[in-house]
Amino acid sequence: MRVTSRRSPLFLVPIALAIALPLPGQATCGTHCGTERWPVKTLTDLDVAHVSFTPVGSTVAHLRGLAAPATRPADARVAPTELTTFRISAVLIGWKLEGDRDMHLVIADPAQPTRTMIVEVPSTTCDHVCSSGHVAQFRFARAALIAKFGTPTSSFHRFATPPLITVTGVGFFDFLHGQTGVAPNGVELHPVLKVAL
Repeated sequence: MRVTSRRSPLFLVPIALAIALPLPGQATCGTHCGTERWPVKTLTDLDVAHVSFTPVGSTVAHLRGLAAPATRPADARVAPTELTTFRISAVLIGWKLEGDRDMHLVIADPAQPTRTMIVEVPSTTCDHVCSSGHVAQFRFARAALIAKFGTPTSSFHRFATPPLITVTGVGFFDFLHGQTGVAPNGVELHPVLKVAL
């Protein structure tokens, strides 16, 4: 007796999708760059759908005054700060290129230049970043900074006359490990989505 296989299209779709998806822990593009809270830093974490991308005006002083969270999950966000996009007008104290290829900018309120915080723009050639839905924004922000200030190096460059900058980015709490310009509570804008100079 001859048996013929009759597979419906509905049966085939999940198989095709399963083949196309990367294995757990496998990067879909780019090279390995960062580790700690990397999905959160690149907007590829489990909570990214809950982030509001409508910017809220703020200041360095306000963000530095927030309570530091008790925990900083590897692949989830600390509400409400890490679910909020902030826009800050500040002075750019200095910048450098990090080992994970992020552009590391130190900013401060103009009236309080010694009270700083960090904002970072990810490299678009890194894993997770290159598959983020915001990769074009990262690319434009990096291009704007390079056009204005040249290419950063791994050494921190302090501007003799700090220029004004408006930065838009998602709130983030980093671990404290002696970063140049870090806020006492570890708050950052990471990633930066837009810069205006």
